[in-house]
This record gives sequence, C-alpha cells and structure tokens, in this order.
Amino acid sequence: MGDIVFSLTSLKGDIYVMSKMLKVTPNDDYTLLVEFERGNKIIFNMRELIKTMPFSSLEDLSRFKDITLEEKAIRWPEPIPGEHSIFPLRITVDNMLFTIRE
Repeated sequence: MGDIVFSLTSLKGDIYVMSKMLKVTPNDDYTLLVEFERGNKIIFNMRELIKTMPFSSLEDLSRFKDITLEEKAIRWPEPIPGEHSIFPLRITVDNMLFTIRE
C-alpha cells in the first residue's frame, strides 16, 4: 500500500484538523500520491475502488489521471461530457481514511 503519514494540527484545546491537500499525482498503477502541507504525503491505492460501480469509469487510465483538486476533495470529470450526474465522482481525505481503515 505504501507509507501513510498524516499530520494533525491542534487549533484550540482538543480540536484537530488535517493538513491541507496541496497536490495530487495520479499514477499508472491506479494509485494517488497525495501531498499535504508541511511535507506529509500518502499513497492511496484506488485499484479496489475502481472495481466498484461508482468508480468503474476510472478503469480508463486517461480518465483516472484527469483530476481536479478541490479544497477538500479530488474530483474527476463527468463520465459523459456535458451531462451532470447526481453524485459527482470525487473522493475526500475522509473517504480515503475510511477506506484505509477497513
């Protein structure tokens, strides 16, 4: 799976927040290199998620690599250009953490 390193920053008291995503690099092996503030990085393996219905359109490697980094998520374009799906194809840091935990 690769090294997973997260940095939590204390705001006040017991409230912690995740570092901001700065850059995401999609790789040929269907992993994402996610880079955060303060130099923290994770490699997130998408191979199993791509086998599921919501992410199956990402089997096309060029589509998988066509990402947009949002404030708190990684987003892919609509499966059919010009049409809007009910649920945009995106994954958040929370989604990644939940998937890793399983």
